[in-house]
Amino acid sequence: MNKLFIIGNGFDGSHGLETSYDHFRKYLLSNNPEIKMDEFIVPTEIYEPGGGVSYRESEVLSMLFYLINEVESCTKEWTGEWNNIESSLGYLSFDEAFDWLDDICDKDGDINYFKTANRNEDIASQLVIPTTSIQHLFTEWINTINLDSVETKRDFQKLVNDQGCFLTFNYTETLEEVYGIQEDSICHIHGKQNEEIFFGHGNFEDYTERYMQKHIGSQDSLSKINRQLRKRTDKALDNNSDFFYSLEKAGIKKIYSYGFSFSKVDMVYLKKICNQINTKNSIWYFNDFDVSNHNKFKDVLRKCGYKGSFNTFHITK
Repeated sequence: MNKLFIIGNGFDGSHGLETSYDHFRKYLLSNNPEIKMDEFIVPTEIYEPGGGVSYRESEVLSMLFYLINEVESCTKEWTGEWNNIESSLGYLSFDEAFDWLDDICDKDGDINYFKTANRNEDIASQLVIPTTSIQHLFTEWINTINLDSVETKRDFQKLVNDQGCFLTFNYTETLEEVYGIQEDSICHIHGKQNEEIFFGHGNFEDYTERYMQKHIGSQDSLSKINRQLRKRTDKALDNNSDFFYSLEKAGIKKIYSYGFSFSKVDMVYLKKICNQINTKNSIWYFNDFDVSNHNKFKDVLRKCGYKGSFNTFHITK
């Protein structure tokens, strides 16, 4: 029981599961062929007889695709895939919803800030529900993933035969259903299929003043979007506090990361691990599949307080 396994999406991917962010993008496209992503669209509010408000899904998705693609395309290596969608959600720009509008002026030609702010507030408020619906859409997609065809990898089975502790960032139950790992040994830190899940960005910068300066009146709603799209790592830690406390007594000496990307938003969990475990005599094993990233991973871990050594492990089949 002195092993800790940290499981990322690459683990499910290596088992043939279509669980990448780009598979999410393709899922949305396949179910909504009418998506248009070459211009910014503010979804039209549809007032329901009972007093609620709804939006045309095609307009919502067209806006989301445009916003996400605009952020992702700023990276040199972007190929049209949503490889960094969670991070991208923290940098969405809504400028095009306002830039084409003129300031509202009074009869003397001076800007009427009150009326301009009210107009911008109305536009920004229309963006909240459509933009944050990405979280519901993601959950809907996650719940469609099926494990029936997944087969075990014998090399990994050998590693986990004597069990251990498992911190998984995946929403599937591959560990339980394919490898027979006991549920009480696994922490699904971001939730799992058919339950509450955590999906979002890790950008904690407050843009309220910037929004107000660029488009007065838009700041409350745009800041609300940024907050709602933020991954709730604090709640994830609270929900799983018992797991992290148990690591201190587990005598962890070997830590294996498999398919884990060491992204910025997940550093809070790595810091928690390094605080709970005396890592001086620990060995952190990286999967040699992504050997080109090992130095970057080491830098992240050192920043999180890891003091042990490093090694690799190999999974053939």
